[in-house]
Amino acid sequence: MNINLESKTFTFHIHLPEGIEKIGQPIILGSVEELGFWETPIVKLLQPFSKNPTHWQSEPITISVSTTERNRIQYRFAIHVQSPALYGNEEKNIFEGDGDKDNRILDTERENQYAIWKNNSNLSQRLNLAQVKDCAFVDYIFNSIRAYNLKDKIMEYRHLLNLYDDITIRASNLEYIINNTDNKLKEKRIFLCLLLGYDILRRNLNYELPTSFSSELLLDALDNYDLETFPSDIKVPIHTAITTLVQHNASRYYFHWVKIFTIATKVDPKYSFIYHLNTLKYPNDEFLENFIKEVEIIGPYIKDVEFEIYINIAKWLIQLCHNNDSLIKLWNDILLHNDEIDKNIVKFLINQFQKNISKDDVIALEIHSKKIIIPKNYQDNVAEIFRNHILFLLEDPIRKWEDQDIFAIRNILQDDSLNWSSDDAILSLEFISRSCNLKLLDIFPELLDNFFRNNFSDTKKKRLPSICTNWFTLLLLILNVSNECNFISLIFYQLERMHPLLSHRKNIWQNFTTIAIENLKACPESQIINAIKLVDQIKEKEIKELFSDIIKEMIFKTIQQIDDRLIDKIFMICGCESNKLLEVPNTMIEDILCYILDGLQRKSNLSDTSEKYLNIIKFGKFWILILNATGNVEKLNENSYFKHIQMSTAKINSLLIEKSINIQLLQQLLKYSDEQLFQYLDETIGKKKSLGEFYNELCSASKIIDVNDFTQDLKKRMHNLDNVILNQTMLSDHWLFHEKVLNSAILYYKFNQSQIFRDIIEYVKIFSQQRNNCASSYLYISNETVNYYVSGGNGIQIYVEEKGNTILFTSGYMYHDNLHPLWYDTEFGEIFHLVRWDYRGTGRSDKPRDAKAD
Repeated sequence: MNINLESKTFTFHIHLPEGIEKIGQPIILGSVEELGFWETPIVKLLQPFSKNPTHWQSEPITISVSTTERNRIQYRFAIHVQSPALYGNEEKNIFEGDGDKDNRILDTERENQYAIWKNNSNLSQRLNLAQVKDCAFVDYIFNSIRAYNLKDKIMEYRHLLNLYDDITIRASNLEYIINNTDNKLKEKRIFLCLLLGYDILRRNLNYELPTSFSSELLLDALDNYDLETFPSDIKVPIHTAITTLVQHNASRYYFHWVKIFTIATKVDPKYSFIYHLNTLKYPNDEFLENFIKEVEIIGPYIKDVEFEIYINIAKWLIQLCHNNDSLIKLWNDILLHNDEIDKNIVKFLINQFQKNISKDDVIALEIHSKKIIIPKNYQDNVAEIFRNHILFLLEDPIRKWEDQDIFAIRNILQDDSLNWSSDDAILSLEFISRSCNLKLLDIFPELLDNFFRNNFSDTKKKRLPSICTNWFTLLLLILNVSNECNFISLIFYQLERMHPLLSHRKNIWQNFTTIAIENLKACPESQIINAIKLVDQIKEKEIKELFSDIIKEMIFKTIQQIDDRLIDKIFMICGCESNKLLEVPNTMIEDILCYILDGLQRKSNLSDTSEKYLNIIKFGKFWILILNATGNVEKLNENSYFKHIQMSTAKINSLLIEKSINIQLLQQLLKYSDEQLFQYLDETIGKKKSLGEFYNELCSASKIIDVNDFTQDLKKRMHNLDNVILNQTMLSDHWLFHEKVLNSAILYYKFNQSQIFRDIIEYVKIFSQQRNNCASSYLYISNETVNYYVSGGNGIQIYVEEKGNTILFTSGYMYHDNLHPLWYDTEFGEIFHLVRWDYRGTGRSDKPRDAKAD
């Protein structure tokens, strides 16, 4: 009979009563030769670890096992005792247990044989299982794990549990797991996961790991590990461990647990672990963002799961996304899509959007509206969320907006993909029209233009006119506060912006222009005038005309007459410095100047031609300014009143040049200081004026016998000056009656302009009054010399000579006739009455006898 033998190596492990070595040597005896056939203590036990005083272990023993003896080899642990005897040492083996019934069967399929001492009633040392706190079997299994034998070690552990469940569980408790989680070998950490599962099952399924537990180390070990080959009976503890580890890791806002998706189909095919995460909420956007990055890996692992399971996973992931950035990322890049899936989860997406939208500002809102990819059938549902939220944000009139916010609002309100309705568009315009933010108010025209371009209607409540009016009123109010200097130009700039949109809508446009005019009229006149140049830059003709009309209306009140106020105002309107040449800078100002001239023309009601001429001279400063204006003057030069003044000025010049002007007008003209004109008319008007003064001053009736004849003739002529033409006065016989004195009168008038000359005449008059024998009956136009004495101080006689129109000569301290050559000038003597005198004590005057005399 052939017997097949197979050599196998076995290692025996046992926990003995503590201190048993004091009795003897722990051994193994068995039914085969290698085990000493129950008698010879071949296999001895030793203590491998001092920290485990009850743990004993054999060296590996090779035993030949036949097929017939498989599972029939018996053995028992014993204590080999040597005691002194009369003839040497007496040896004996004290077996565990109480007889053959406690024999053990060698498990030939297992390399390691684990055992607990069976108490012997004859030994005082006894082992209580409850006292085995240093069970080393689990530690031995853990330390023997290699990358290639994890499955075997798990099976070995399972066998140990079957043998000694209680002490095995206690040996592989949480403390043991914690003390070994940092082991670098991945397989050992997977083994710890199994131990954790058993420990939790023994405790309570709702057990929570300590906060400090390093769940990430065990979860990392599970990443993509193939657990399919493991015994099926360990799936429950593994699943329990995974669920607990996931909960713990997620609760600490770590993301190692996400790796469970890589093995979930094998260890938790129903993905039940996600139900234990229903309460998971990430506390801030950063955590959520990191989570979404981590779950990007799950797509390939969940694409083939059952439909209902996938829907549950998708719903769970959606509710985790508390902001729309993450939600959109999840929807667009992670979740799978088909009609059936979208149909089942899109409502959850929309609900989550609705919850999250309250956290979005307008910038985020714009970004999200462009990023989200929604099936057509559900686009309006999502768009409605965006529309409602932007309207909610706009409803607050005092909300602060920055430039980037305004840009986003502009884009959102004009985004056709959001399916804006007429009512929503009207509502957005209404909210913006109430805003206190100037930048938001400023985009109103653009949005209104978009409203019209999209053919939105306002047929129901007709709110658009009042919305536009309210917007313009509020806009101008804020502009006036923030831009007071440029306020007027800004009013009309805004009108120009709105003109293409509203000018054909008469009711709205009328409201706008009324508001603009009211605001303009409330401004100081100087501010309005200073705004002319800026408003002139506006291209829209109707707007410029509106402003021009207001300026004209304002000026109309002040055009009562030509005066310095009007001139100053014209300089201000043109922006020129006073007393300089007037330059008209633009056509608007030219139009205003024409309006001023038209107003002056209407107020000019002079019927008399001479008065019109005189009026031109009277306001010569004004007309010189207007007639010599430069710049934009083409229309001004064509103005009817401008031309009338030009023609009248030319007519005056013509009358003067042709000497056809009547004397009265000429006389009135000479009252005005026009140097050029006065110089030209000097010989004509000057003659008449000189005669009158000559007769009155020097030819008094008391002195000259026939002076009355001359003065009466002159008065007669003066009364008829308006009928006397200048040409008549220039005829040779017109002044014949006064021919003798005419030249003298002319020169008198000329010299009488000198103060010195007037002083001399006055002095002569004084002396003349002192004369006793002045001629009284002669016409003193003659050149005869008259001499006489005048009594001076202390009776001193002063010698005086005179002839002609009076000029007084004073010789100084030395008398000499030749000192006055003009005295002997015949022509000069014909014109003037010459008087000369000698100082007392000189010439022919007396000399005082007393040196102290006056």
